[in-house]
Amino acid sequence: MTSQLNGIQTEAENKKLEELFLAVYFNDLEKVIEFKNKFPKLYAIKDKFQIDENTTFDLINLTFFNQTIWFDEDWREDIKPFVEKLRQRTIKMLNFWHAELGQQEIHRQVEYNKYYKHFFCEDPNDFEEIISGPISTYLEKGFRKIDLRLYNRVQCFDFIEAKKLLEQGAKFDVCFEDNDDSSTINRILDHASFLASCKVIPEFEIFETGSYNRNFNISRLFGELLDLAAHEEMYHLLKKYDKKESKI
Repeated sequence: MTSQLNGIQTEAENKKLEELFLAVYFNDLEKVIEFKNKFPKLYAIKDKFQIDENTTFDLINLTFFNQTIWFDEDWREDIKPFVEKLRQRTIKMLNFWHAELGQQEIHRQVEYNKYYKHFFCEDPNDFEEIISGPISTYLEKGFRKIDLRLYNRVQCFDFIEAKKLLEQGAKFDVCFEDNDDSSTINRILDHASFLASCKVIPEFEIFETGSYNRNFNISRLFGELLDLAAHEEMYHLLKKYDKKESKI
């Protein structure tokens, strides 16, 4: 047992909140409502769920991660039926939050890099490194500083600065190494594809067959969903500044 921290009184209570975490994560609206009715006091502190000793998180944001991921239109044809099922469940969860909060629209800007230790994100306070070395190394090779700075800010998920650099003419398709995977856009695209295919989709498929009868790793689930949502948002920010039309 621990002393009260950020509105959560005990480790046991936070452990119990993991049930709500999973219900929101997998868009199980009936389970969310059941938890709300059964444990109203715990439900009231869902905005301070503890991911670890130093990190609290508003569980409602899991629904917005789902929205970012499943509402994307660039899924492979073979996976689209499953994605559509998840999309419809997400819509039901969104409608529930709208009704509960008394708002027609809920606009939230998640500061992804606040949780940089939990996903494939560099330290946002590091303005000097890209790929495998300092920006100065690549400047000596003749690359433009603005393109290098874009890579740095993108890998740190600094959306505000990345957008400024794109508006100033930074290019996201410059390869900084001797391979096609070393561009800013491919850094995002490749990892997003890996996450979707090898991490997030399989977890949702497992939940479809096994429901809650599995010992889910909460911290890992949190990191994977956040990771994919962050990469999806960054990908679409970059594509807004693409003169060519292409899809994931």
